[in-house]
Amino acid sequence: MRDLEKLIDEVNGSMAMEGMPLTQSDKDRIRYCAGNNKLVEKTIAELVKKHTAAYDYDHEQQL
Repeated sequence: MRDLEKLIDEVNGSMAMEGMPLTQSDKDRIRYCAGNNKLVEKTIAELVKKHTAAYDYDHEQQL
């Protein structure tokens, strides 16, 4: 567990240098997924879906 917290701190430090520090949700997500590749893939898919803008085909046809 200590190694995981160290990893989270290191990732947070790197992200903070880029102006994007980890949120508490990000840290919790890392803890949740750590060591479980299936959870990692599922979580990535959920995040991509959440942050992908839906394309509005009807709006495109009206233009």
